[in-house]
Amino acid sequence: MRPIVDGLAVEFSGRVNVTPLDAALPANERLQAGYGLRGHPAFVALDGAGSVTERFVGPQTAATLRAALMAVAP
Repeated sequence: MRPIVDGLAVEFSGRVNVTPLDAALPANERLQAGYGLRGHPAFVALDGAGSVTERFVGPQTAATLRAALMAVAP
């Protein structure tokens, strides 16, 4: 997943913040739990107001994640 996420971060640079997090770190585990995510990898798309628009758990295709980002991109 990391190569896909890194590629999307470059593709959406300046329009959407793509922030990969290490789920093994305690602070990130709490963040995941706050979004109701269980399992790895996990992906959350937030709109400009910080509301969750999409949640994914498990491996996803670049096309799936790109669509979620396009939905929140300005």
